[in-house]
Amino acid sequence: MKVIGFCNLKGGVGKTTACQNLAVALARKGLRVAALDLDPQSNLTAGFGISLGQEQRYIFDFLTGDAALADIAAEREGVWVAPSSLDLAIAELQLESEPGRDTLLRDALASIPADAYDVVFCDSPPQLGLFTRNVLAAVDELLVPLESEFFSLAGLRLLTRTVQLFRKRLNRELTVGGVILTRHNPKIIMNREVQKEVRNFFGDVLYDSTIRQCIGIVEASGSGMSVLAYDPGCNGARDYERLAGEFLERVFPKDAAGKRRSV
Repeated sequence: MKVIGFCNLKGGVGKTTACQNLAVALARKGLRVAALDLDPQSNLTAGFGISLGQEQRYIFDFLTGDAALADIAAEREGVWVAPSSLDLAIAELQLESEPGRDTLLRDALASIPADAYDVVFCDSPPQLGLFTRNVLAAVDELLVPLESEFFSLAGLRLLTRTVQLFRKRLNRELTVGGVILTRHNPKIIMNREVQKEVRNFFGDVLYDSTIRQCIGIVEASGSGMSVLAYDPGCNGARDYERLAGEFLERVFPKDAAGKRRSV
């Protein structure tokens, strides 16, 4: 089971959208995928069209050991989604004084059978609060969606320094496994310059697949479904299908017999 965090300390870069649509694209390719919404804004939850009842258990109950992931997850488009709620913001204040607060997610994930899922995606908030720290302490690697504009580079450098800090203290295996350019238009000079700058800094960590600007992606999010379900023929759906293929080659490469490892 591969655990991957979607993280960027700058908001508005398409992080949650990338988490949702890549999860669906991988599920369509036959992977068993779970997606955990660790953001009190609950955008991933809403993006999948999930609304919580007043007494319904959610990600907080999984983090505190009061519920198994299977008890809170809802299946949407082949993905098992652990929903969030605005109540998570209040829970964050309560947990900040608790011992072991930065490893709640790591401890909770340890309770999941290793063969339950092929990949678990963790969507984090766009700031270095409690739940982002939990993601950084728990995951095998990070995927960093990055909007193709220069202001995003400052946030990327901050995240890189944060990863180095967490490698020393809480998660020695933590790496940036991939950077994904979102809202990318190769016809725009600035977008090409950002792509070149990221390539120079990260090398092959930058995915070749990019996510183009696409109205279908925006409309899908507001409709409570992935772009692959909303408009499977649009540029955004094709981009995520291509990204899923590249993800598989990187994370689950084929062995000499042509079988994907760990899937």
